[in-house]
Parts: sequence; C-alpha cells; structure tokens
Amino acid sequence: MTQITITERAQGELAKLDLGEGGFLRINVIPGGCSGMTYTAAVDTDFSSEDVAVFETEDLRIVTDEGSAIFLEGLNIDFSDDLIRSGFRFTNPNASGSCGCGASFAG
Repeated sequence: MTQITITERAQGELAKLDLGEGGFLRINVIPGGCSGMTYTAAVDTDFSSEDVAVFETEDLRIVTDEGSAIFLEGLNIDFSDDLIRSGFRFTNPNASGSCGCGASFAG
C-alpha cells in the first residue's frame, strides 16, 4: 500500500473541507507543468475498484488511482500560510527534479 504523511497543520486545514457523507480527497498525478508531472486534488465521493486509499483516519481519507499511487509513495503534505506562497505543499522524496515554482515534478 502506498504510504503518504500529512502534517498536523495540513490535517487541520483539510478537516475544514466539506467532504460530505462518504466524501474524500482525491489526489492524482497527471502529465503537465514544466517538469512533466503535476498533482491534482479534488473532493470526490466516487470510489472505484481501481482506486486505493493512501491515507485514512476517522476524519480524513485520501484516495488515488493505481497509476498515480506509484508517484505518491513517500509523499509529505504540509500547509503554509506565509505571505508569498500560502497553501498546501507537496514534498515528494522520489521526485528526480521539480520546476522553479514547485508546481510540477519529474519522476
């Protein structure tokens, strides 16, 4: 099973999302950005047989598709509220590189 970590601060911010009954956060990796791949994240309720849960607590479940799971192994999600670049930060120890703005990565 793919393992990701989420800081307490990020978990607190994710808890503010309205996931609704049976809702979860879906994170996928798609082609794009300067370095070749980028993350997408959206609230979802449709869990298919090709999906895997990569993080799960009583209050939060994060799901991805099987193809994205290999790129999420070891991913760390943090949250920053600094003035220049606030929001969720994805740090992937397996990425071989990333673009200057940090919006995409190379596998």
